[in-house]
Formats: sequence, structure tokens, C-alpha cells
Amino acid sequence: MYVTRRLSEYQRNRSELKQPAPEGPNSGVLIIQDEESRPTCCFGSCYEPGLKGLPFPQNAKLTVNYTITVNNVTIAYRDPVVFIPVLDQPLSSNRYYAIKRSGKHSGEASANAKEE
Repeated sequence: MYVTRRLSEYQRNRSELKQPAPEGPNSGVLIIQDEESRPTCCFGSCYEPGLKGLPFPQNAKLTVNYTITVNNVTIAYRDPVVFIPVLDQPLSSNRYYAIKRSGKHSGEASANAKEE
């Protein structure tokens, strides 16, 4: 089960990111980008389109860009995604599932992995 928190709360108090997930099994925190947390430009008259740093808000329309090189040919890909925090992990772990938002594979999830 997820609880919802505002991104501005975590921007004001970064130590909150290290707090464990809420009580109970299979629990986590969803971050919602609120008006106060949106980056502005032009002295506050308009909003910047990008995000600055973690955690990723779940109501933001994000795109993952990556390239693959095979036989000296580089192909660029763009996938619109939503990042959902992994359950039972604090937000400071920076572990997310990437859920594809559109296209043939809409709704499919990918998890980050690191070979050790």
C-alpha cells in the first residue's frame, strides 16, 4: 500500500527521504509534484519543463532517452514512463520501477539492475 506525500515536503527537508517505508508489509511512498515544488524561470512567471534531482514525482510525464550501438550504428530511443518507487524501500534508495505510459508495451514494467 502506498501513502502520498508532496514533493515540496522532501525538498524542504531532505532527511525525510531516509525515513523507512510506512508501517506494514508491502508499503511505500508516492511523491506528487505540487505547485510549490515546480521549478520556475523568468522570475516565477513560467515553469521549467524538466525536473531537478530525485525523488521522481509519480504525476510527472517523464521520458527516458537511451542509445544502443550495434556494429558502429547508434540508434536512439525515447520511452515515455512513470517511475513508481519499489515497495518496502526508503526513497533514498532511489529504486524505481519504470512503467511505460504509451505504445505497444504500455503498462509493462522494467526495474533497474546492476551487475556485480
